[in-house]
Amino acid sequence: MSSTSDIHIARRPDQDLRLTITPIMREFILFAMWVGVTFVQFPGDQLILYPLALYFAVAIFRDRVKLAPLFLRGWPLFLFPLWCFTSMLWAVDPAAVLKHAIYLTLTMMICFLVATRLTPRQIILAVLVATGFVGLINLYYLLATENTRIGLFPQKNPMGISMAILWTVSTAVLLDRRCLLRVRSAALFLAICAFFMVLRSQSATAMLLCLATGSLNFFGALLLRGHFLEPQRLAAAFALLGMVTMAGAMILPTYQENPVEQVLRAFNKDTTLTGRTVLWDYARQEIEDRPLLGVGAHGFWRYSESPLVRRIYEEYHKSPGNTFNFHNSYFEIAVHQGLVGLSLAVFSMLWAMGWILRGVFVLGGLPHVFFFTQSLAVMVRTFTESDFYRPFVLFHMLFWIGALCAITRLRSDSRN
Repeated sequence: MSSTSDIHIARRPDQDLRLTITPIMREFILFAMWVGVTFVQFPGDQLILYPLALYFAVAIFRDRVKLAPLFLRGWPLFLFPLWCFTSMLWAVDPAAVLKHAIYLTLTMMICFLVATRLTPRQIILAVLVATGFVGLINLYYLLATENTRIGLFPQKNPMGISMAILWTVSTAVLLDRRCLLRVRSAALFLAICAFFMVLRSQSATAMLLCLATGSLNFFGALLLRGHFLEPQRLAAAFALLGMVTMAGAMILPTYQENPVEQVLRAFNKDTTLTGRTVLWDYARQEIEDRPLLGVGAHGFWRYSESPLVRRIYEEYHKSPGNTFNFHNSYFEIAVHQGLVGLSLAVFSMLWAMGWILRGVFVLGGLPHVFFFTQSLAVMVRTFTESDFYRPFVLFHMLFWIGALCAITRLRSDSRN
């Protein structure tokens, strides 16, 4: 993204100079603000979030004709929100379901809008600006206050995963030779800060994601630097996968104990994943009671109405005012939206992953590599956290945006 395409100097009739912000720069700034607001919660953030959501909603309505072709090609992303609307017919709390479905639909449509108005490189630069700004504030908060583990965040896991996002986008920009040197230098500094804060969070999931995404970004940059053609990129990827599989087949049988347990002990975790496996047993019981349709969004974690929820809160030492979840997106979705809703969510995920892979192997470029590493991080995290397909979650919006960017770019290339 060149600065000359975003900001230019125009002369007024009186020959005075003024700074003119083009529509591209306006969209860049507004999306960066959206990223910042959805990246971390702070008091009064709704005063920014809701006006931005309203602006995007108006923009979507105004550009509905231009967006229509992408809507048609991206129809799988609307299956799960549509199911959420349908679940109002049997949900425990239809009003909560309606609100959830509207917010989720708006979230998906914002992804469509961003994918058409900004290029992939502009998107990751906007993410870098917003997350880097929050990351620097969080770093200062960590070093200047007694809150040395969670900083601005309510818990260590949200801080760890947020800094993992900053790490992923920073390393992608750092390795992108099409970015300016000063931008890449800033990305290097932010990557170091992000990794330091992930270490401070002591989040095993975030640490593993950092190691994996950093390696994938580096490997992708090597392929692109060598000017590999599409078949060669694909062959190299499968060769790497084959080598990893062969190494695992040779090394794992030599272990006398479960290697997964060794990794968990290295991060001071027990075999229940800090009680997650017990929670999953409760989820299985609930799914057996209502397997196909579920209870609707916000229909299970109702402390005053459910003896099972009160029992879970007591076992995990939670007070009635706390929010809680199953720490697994598949169990969370299956409980609330049933196995039908879970099937639609998984189908949408696999569909998006397919387009992201096409973006990497057909189009190339570090932005598409970033979306690929981000998507893998999303898929891994779904097994330990429950926020997949929740409204306004930046971590997952980047997943959908990556797929839509690949569709938009491939569609444009086919026309040319």
